[in-house]
Amino acid sequence: MKPFLLAAALAAASGQAHALSCMRPDPILTFQQLAEAPETYFVLYGELSFDEGQLPPSVMENQMSAPDAIPARFVGHGLSADGFTIDFITNVEVQIGCAGPWCGTAQSGVDAIYFVEATDPPLTIHAGPCGGRIFERPDQAVLDTLTSCMQGGPCSSTQPFK
Repeated sequence: MKPFLLAAALAAASGQAHALSCMRPDPILTFQQLAEAPETYFVLYGELSFDEGQLPPSVMENQMSAPDAIPARFVGHGLSADGFTIDFITNVEVQIGCAGPWCGTAQSGVDAIYFVEATDPPLTIHAGPCGGRIFERPDQAVLDTLTSCMQGGPCSSTQPFK
């Protein structure tokens, strides 16, 4: 009887922690997946500036609707076959996505790679609860691999994204 009670207690205590199961996002895999999508995407590298005080908490108990979009400014570069060489400066919106009580997040003032669907302005940067569209502080190897992907060259992760 005690093992069953212990297992039940552990299951109850860890229920919320395991309710949202996400695979670790990878910028190269994201590039490959979005390259197959019918929509067009920009691959941007640079910095977002916005009021982080407008971010919702990462866990919301009484979530009834999606959080409001947050106005932001992006300053950086777009990916071309020559690398991140296209100057890209624009106003954007950051849309935090949630799954149940868990919400995504973003950081202001941090260099990151952003995968952004090409739509009418303002562009919307989505930050989902499992990540996958924002990759903060990428190293040069990731930037080089994305350039290779864009050129139609080798396009696979050689090491896990940190």
